Amino acid sequence: MTLRWNPRGALAALSLATALLCTTAAVAQTYQQSPLFDGMDLPPVADRLPDAPLVLEPVESVGTYGGTLRNVSPEDLGWLRQLIMVEPWAKWERDLNGIRPNTLEGWTWNDAYTEVTLDFREGMLWSDGAPVTADDFMFFWNDMVLNEAIPVTFPGGTVVNSEPMTVEKIDDFTVKLTFSGPNPLFMELASRGHYNSSLWLVPSHYMRQFHPDYSDVTDTAALMAHYENTTRLQQIGMPTLSAWVITDYTPGQRIVAQRNPYYWKVDSAGNQLPYIDTIDTTLATPAAVGQATLLNAIGGNVDFQPRDFALADYSVLLSNQEAGNYTVKMWSRGDFAWPWIMIAYDHVDQGIVDLFYMPDFLRALSHAMDRNKINDIVSFGLATPRQFALSPESPEFQTPEGQALYEEWSNSYIEFDPALAGSLLDGIGVVDADGEGWRDRPDGSRLQLIIDVPASSQESINAMDLIKQDWEAIGIDLILNALEWSAIDARAGNGEMMMRAWPSASGWGLLSAATVWAPIEGFTWSMGGQSIGRFFQTGGVEGQPARPGSMLERLQEAYAVAIGTVDPVERDAALLAAYRIHIDEGPITLGTVGEHPSPVVVSNRLRNVQDTGLTGGWDLGFPGTADPEQFYFAD
Repeated sequence: MTLRWNPRGALAALSLATALLCTTAAVAQTYQQSPLFDGMDLPPVADRLPDAPLVLEPVESVGTYGGTLRNVSPEDLGWLRQLIMVEPWAKWERDLNGIRPNTLEGWTWNDAYTEVTLDFREGMLWSDGAPVTADDFMFFWNDMVLNEAIPVTFPGGTVVNSEPMTVEKIDDFTVKLTFSGPNPLFMELASRGHYNSSLWLVPSHYMRQFHPDYSDVTDTAALMAHYENTTRLQQIGMPTLSAWVITDYTPGQRIVAQRNPYYWKVDSAGNQLPYIDTIDTTLATPAAVGQATLLNAIGGNVDFQPRDFALADYSVLLSNQEAGNYTVKMWSRGDFAWPWIMIAYDHVDQGIVDLFYMPDFLRALSHAMDRNKINDIVSFGLATPRQFALSPESPEFQTPEGQALYEEWSNSYIEFDPALAGSLLDGIGVVDADGEGWRDRPDGSRLQLIIDVPASSQESINAMDLIKQDWEAIGIDLILNALEWSAIDARAGNGEMMMRAWPSASGWGLLSAATVWAPIEGFTWSMGGQSIGRFFQTGGVEGQPARPGSMLERLQEAYAVAIGTVDPVERDAALLAAYRIHIDEGPITLGTVGEHPSPVVVSNRLRNVQDTGLTGGWDLGFPGTADPEQFYFAD
């Protein structure tokens, strides 16, 4: 039996509700295609679909074909990747209550959760008509991950007990993965966002031309450009499994995607998806994307825009709904902080790192922040002053025990008390030793903190300006370093980043961004430091370890226990015990204000867009999780 893990703890077969939403059973003896393909030199639509197409039940109704969906995106393609690249092995359900088969037709675990057999969807085709087989995953694993000459590391969840999983091809559509210990949430971890398993199926027939082992190419630049989750979208002509194929890309101006004639999903009436012909995206620099998004929206020039609105835009958006012919839906961001102040425990300056490992140092910084002022001025009173403590929507916080721990954690060390902050700093020797008006390190040298802030996030900059005033009032010299995202990412990867203000952070438990509470992956959003997370993720092959016996090492150990626990009740208990490390030895990272609402603009012509969503949960794949392939225009 093919089994699926419910994130709220129940192990069950595919439920009736899921079967109605997403099934592999044929719904019609014949299939229909978009009129756009009529007369084109293409195989019949039935021959372009898998043997058992994935069937999507529309949110409202079966749609009609045609139209162009307009939106605005940062030139790094930001959330646009989530719109058209979320095609992992399994996909989060629209209400986030579990996962559903996607490019996989199903999967089967052994009783110990150490082996999972994957059944790829037979007859699925790439956008150029080439068959999708197990060899596409085998190429990724053997020729990219295991090839030391290719800069692709072991993905999260593939290393257990410091040992990479083993991969065995059973036949052209079946692969077995074996782990060195229980790994019951592997499929959920693999289903995150436009990364993870969305990148693990690659068009091997196409990628070989860029691989040094299969061609005359001597470097890996082209191969990586076609693989990585941002630059992949920019490669005109690259086969894809997405509903739309990029056909035109002008950097900094525009990117256009047309319907994929070989897309492998149909609606409940047998119509090949997607309904919409074209996605036409205006690109803007990170600094200008907010204004461009607002102006295009109120001018009636966007049809679906789930990101890049500031909270300050809300009243303007509401007052222009009629003129712009759109409706504002308020989705949740699911955020635990805006901004989240990340602490880099892998910073090159060990004197600074010594202070980070002292709980009283970060407690002082936390007590010195006036979160109510940040909420009133920056978030217009719409947010909640709080500590970093994951999203309140996290499944593990829904039990009485979870709610009690969440309340304790989210309220820990957040009282605005500058006198207490100063006393804590005095107690660890962070005093004004030279009388110049600024506190020094315990060794007497000058203390100066540097926080990198994305230049494109005005909310984060505004909040950090207030925090700078608060910290300077207790004698902490703080520099705000506003940079582009790519520059901050580079500094993080090189150990040059000391602290970072990350906008609108979201995540929970073991399913969505566990690396924000335990340094277990080498992403730029990993708490504790990218290289420390990479060390854990790769089993010590890359990166640097956390300090022995530190709270970071204990968090890694606690994560390993929780992720390997099969029984859901025991796993939840292990998870809450892991979070207590943040309370007892925290704050390990710093929260500010969170739980913001998020305006989503939807054209009044657009149908099948759900009323609720989670815009901040990048791991969960929104808006791709809302199945934009079943959006349609009612003209």
